[in-house]
Amino acid sequence: MQILGYILLTIHFLLFFWAVGGFIEMIFDNVPWKPFTNPEFPFWVLVIHWGSVLFASVSFIYGYLAHWNKTPQIMTIAYGLMALVCIIETFGYMTSKTKYIAMGAEFMAYIIILFLLFKSSYFINHFGN
Repeated sequence: MQILGYILLTIHFLLFFWAVGGFIEMIFDNVPWKPFTNPEFPFWVLVIHWGSVLFASVSFIYGYLAHWNKTPQIMTIAYGLMALVCIIETFGYMTSKTKYIAMGAEFMAYIIILFLLFKSSYFINHFGN
């Protein structure tokens, strides 16, 4: 199960760099990569989007590395924020035909990760709960 912890840590490091890149795209007109930001989203949605991803990634990285016992609870809040942003984006702004499938997959990922954080003996021991 420790390998799963490292996989989740890697995913959250990638989310961190994705969020930082998203904020950089909001500040600068031109970036040296293919933009992450969906041009269909208004500025205020992007601030919440990138902010929630940054919050979730930093919370998990810190929580995992520090063995912080509140990590599962804070990740519930973080994923809840990300899910709320996803609902706003999906129902308000996205035009993709697969937007509902993407939203469902995103929600399923949050549910599975939270289930592991709260119920897996590895994560319970890791976070000292």
